Amino acid sequence: MKTFRLIILFPLIFLHSYRAKGQFDCSLDIKLLRHLTQTNKNFESLVLTSSMLKQINCEAWVDSIYFYRGYAYYQLKQLDSATYNFIKVRNPDSLANKAKFFAIVAAIYNDKPKLCDSISRTVKHTSQIISDLKKVCDLGIALYQSDMEKYRTLSDQISLSSYLLSNEIQGLSRTYETLLNKRKKSPTKAAIFSAIIPGSGKWYLGRKGQAIASFLTVGILGGISAELIAKNGWYNFFSISAITTTAIFYGGNIYGSYYLGKYVNRRLDEKIKQDVQYYIHVAVRNVYYY
Repeated sequence: MKTFRLIILFPLIFLHSYRAKGQFDCSLDIKLLRHLTQTNKNFESLVLTSSMLKQINCEAWVDSIYFYRGYAYYQLKQLDSATYNFIKVRNPDSLANKAKFFAIVAAIYNDKPKLCDSISRTVKHTSQIISDLKKVCDLGIALYQSDMEKYRTLSDQISLSSYLLSNEIQGLSRTYETLLNKRKKSPTKAAIFSAIIPGSGKWYLGRKGQAIASFLTVGILGGISAELIAKNGWYNFFSISAITTTAIFYGGNIYGSYYLGKYVNRRLDEKIKQDVQYYIHVAVRNVYYY
């Protein structure tokens, strides 16, 4: 289907790009490029921008070309390419800032917070709404990196004037509270607790159902083992079998608590990152598509 679309559009792109006398007309091409972007014809946009970048006559439009090219990659979720093209936009300031904010969105979805921070530093404070949006992005980047001190410092300094961003600020604040109240658990502590009292490590991790199940399982097996030892001695087949089974479940309880701790922390990290990505993305969309 994509191949068919490209075959159909190729003649249109190149016919549109030339005047009757054979000169490449970028002003007309920009209009076509804008239309392709608005109708989500991203592959066609990439074909057209690639052609335009090769033309000397398009030098005056190069920033717009890079922006549309970056946006096409952004829509296709090719985030490295999107970021690369967005940060090549230099002028005018309004388009450059827009490109930088979309570059931040692409980079944060690509799990590159340091790059986001670097891009944010280059944003020019051309208006109050731009300054407010930059503050929201900086808050999100700090939270994404779990830099609580930086987040608190930025949060104390922020005083937004735009109602467009108030929901995102509140959302980031809730995410901060979640991270603060649900601090990462220590897998090592969980394992030690489970070694002392079976199931207590899972209780520490907030999995009370699993904790009770582990405690009862190991406790019952331990009780059966003790009874068999008392009746038949240590070297009886049934005693050895019961002791082995109990040891397996006891060790599995410790091992399971340790890796459950890692899993819980990973899930918390993912939740925080997804929330931050969402709020930064929505904030940028609110400003540029309101």
